[in-house]
Amino acid sequence: MDNKKSNKKQKFGAEGLLSPTVAKGGGLAYSVASVVPTALFLFVSLILTAITGWGTHTKVGENSIPNDWYIYCSHLCSQAAFFLAALMAIRFARQPVKEFVVKQKCHWKYFVVALLLQIGLLSLSSLNDLFLRFLEKFGYVNTPTPLPSMDGFGIVWVVITVALLPAVCEEFLFRGVILDGLRSFGKVGAILLCGGLFSLFHQNPAQTIYQFCCGAAFALVAIKSGSILPTMLSHFINNATILLLTKFNATEFTLPVFITVLCVASVCLIGSLIYLIFLDKNQEPKSTAHPEKQEEMRTNKAERKNFALFSVLGVAVCVIGWVSMLLAGL
Repeated sequence: MDNKKSNKKQKFGAEGLLSPTVAKGGGLAYSVASVVPTALFLFVSLILTAITGWGTHTKVGENSIPNDWYIYCSHLCSQAAFFLAALMAIRFARQPVKEFVVKQKCHWKYFVVALLLQIGLLSLSSLNDLFLRFLEKFGYVNTPTPLPSMDGFGIVWVVITVALLPAVCEEFLFRGVILDGLRSFGKVGAILLCGGLFSLFHQNPAQTIYQFCCGAAFALVAIKSGSILPTMLSHFINNATILLLTKFNATEFTLPVFITVLCVASVCLIGSLIYLIFLDKNQEPKSTAHPEKQEEMRTNKAERKNFALFSVLGVAVCVIGWVSMLLAGL
């Protein structure tokens, strides 16, 4: 009897499946963040509808468009869920929060590199359009993601909700908790997987290629700098730029302007990547918490399995969501 209890404790307790590791925490964060936002949004929106009597949609001609409060609720619930999922995973892994935000003092040069890198990444935003054109050959019709009204001071609240909060919460989740959980896959593997998981997380064919590029680039910056603060800057600039271009209807340029912008952005992208990959000699910071376990995690095949096991629910949900969006557009 004692042996059975001991084996059960080893399997699920301090030495088993529920033993705290960064890889398990990262996988758990991805799964929770993939499931909770939808449930939280439905719960909050139903309560608000019942209490206030607000309608979720307004009829405009033959179309039904979501009301502003409903869109804001969706964004705010998502960011709150991401932040709580990250904190829960950190608590599960028994690591200090600071460990996932700033591993060491971040040099100012990484903020400059992050800025230049983001300017360069914007030149790749058309990759999503190319992918959509490919899907359109099979009959796919993209439905744009609705935004709240940006008239007047509305732009301020939209920038805070759609640009600033995601930059903080999503970077804390992906380049903080999840990227740390991927360290056992090696530096290159962690960067590519972080980009892939970030892209898949959007569950939208219209947000696939460019989001992968951004996710991988942000992961590279986070690893090199030892901080997610530069990636928060990049993420905010990306979101805010897209919002401002949309507000002022500046999404199309004349050919000379387009070529000039593309050349400048390409130089920024290539230059920043060359610096980060080949010229930056800054050593990747090691974790200050449980350094022995961190070292084991980098080479231990079991930790890769742990991340896969704890993230499988989130990956399945995101794959189903992506495929559902694709089928809905066909």
